[in-house]
Amino acid sequence: MNKITKKLFRYFTVLALFLVMIVFIGFYSVFRYYNYHYQEQDLKERAKTIKNQLEAFMNTTGPRRGQGAYLKFLDDISMADAYIISRNNGMVFCGGGDGSGKEPSEKILAFADQIFASGAEQQLKEQDQGGNHVILLGFPIEKNDRIIAALVICDTLGIEQHSFFLAITILGFCLLFALLASGILSVFLARRFMMPIQKIAAVTRELARGNYQAKTDVHDNNEIGELARETDILAEKLDAACQEGEALEQMQKDYIANISHELRTPVTVIRSSLEAICDGIVSGEKLKEYQEQCLKESISLQRLVNDMLELSRLQNKDFPIAKSKLDLLMVLDDALRAIRIIAETRGIHLHYSRPESEWNMKGDYGRLRQMFTVVLDNAIKYSPNGSSVWVGTWENPDCCGISVKDEGCGIPEEEQQHIFEKFFRSGKTEEKGTGLGLAIMKSIADRHSIGLEIRSTYRQGTSVIFTVPLEHS
Repeated sequence: MNKITKKLFRYFTVLALFLVMIVFIGFYSVFRYYNYHYQEQDLKERAKTIKNQLEAFMNTTGPRRGQGAYLKFLDDISMADAYIISRNNGMVFCGGGDGSGKEPSEKILAFADQIFASGAEQQLKEQDQGGNHVILLGFPIEKNDRIIAALVICDTLGIEQHSFFLAITILGFCLLFALLASGILSVFLARRFMMPIQKIAAVTRELARGNYQAKTDVHDNNEIGELARETDILAEKLDAACQEGEALEQMQKDYIANISHELRTPVTVIRSSLEAICDGIVSGEKLKEYQEQCLKESISLQRLVNDMLELSRLQNKDFPIAKSKLDLLMVLDDALRAIRIIAETRGIHLHYSRPESEWNMKGDYGRLRQMFTVVLDNAIKYSPNGSSVWVGTWENPDCCGISVKDEGCGIPEEEQQHIFEKFFRSGKTEEKGTGLGLAIMKSIADRHSIGLEIRSTYRQGTSVIFTVPLEHS
């Protein structure tokens, strides 16, 4: 038996003892009350019967047969001390006969005077020196509608000891049995109460060991059931956090591996070229070729470092970007002018119809231009020579939209969920790049609350859609 079960058992036991005490005291009080009440009512009934019989004797004109015997055994009939007192306080008769030597006390005579004075039934309850309950009952005896005497009956009320002790004994055995049964039941209920708590405790121990798959399997519709459900929810969240942490750790490993791979190639080329130059292995036109290769690889290395720094700043929510009021269409025009030269060299046609209105918003001009440049550059890079790229626009009262559609190679469906990850490049294309462009574009869009959606069909083309909230002037 664990500590809480013992404590619950003690609580049940104390409660059961308290209830037993209440039941015993209540039974004793009710028993005494009804015992005294019953005796009092029975005495009243006997007194009324005696009164009626005496009046019948008094109002009989002929011979009063049986009157003497009735009066002689008056105490036995009333089962108490009976007195018949005349109006002038002279004793007419005492139950037991005139020679019994029993005389009424001053208290009884005074009580009889109250009956004569009121002309009605009287009752008096008191305790004697021994603590016994004494009752006096008085009734007027009338003859021809005139009170001629008073009937006074005096009795001591008490409890029959044998019946009382028998009732107490039966009650005691019943309460003892109830106490034992409640004790056994309390142990059973305490253990049943502890079962879900023990399950919850076992699950928390498993969670502490790192087993986030543990479940309580408690479905009670109460506070313990709610605690169990919260524990299961905690386990699910810890499991999700663990998986997310593992995914993040793997992502960090992949990130470091990708950075190492992207940095290794230009560094290796630069080092090997410089070693060849320093060792005098190359000269003349070959030397110039090696120098140009070093310059090209250093530019590529610089671009990679700049892209990494740019992405790191954009993804840091605490890093501020300078926003000012601007016309988004002017930003798009600027990006198109810069990219049109590249498109012409490959014979790619740019189709763009500019709206006449202004699209006012707050943003960072340079970063928005970079966002459009990335998507336009990708559209041209992955499109075949002589194809077309369409730039479309539309307006709503609270937002506007810009779409860039190409006729390029498209993105396979299984790769589309990874396109915004760092260093991700499709395995279906031979085009080179750092794999950071789309991640930078997504970060810029997020920092400006711009919706971004990419729809792509492999070998048919890709559409990039921007949904931009506008400010009304």
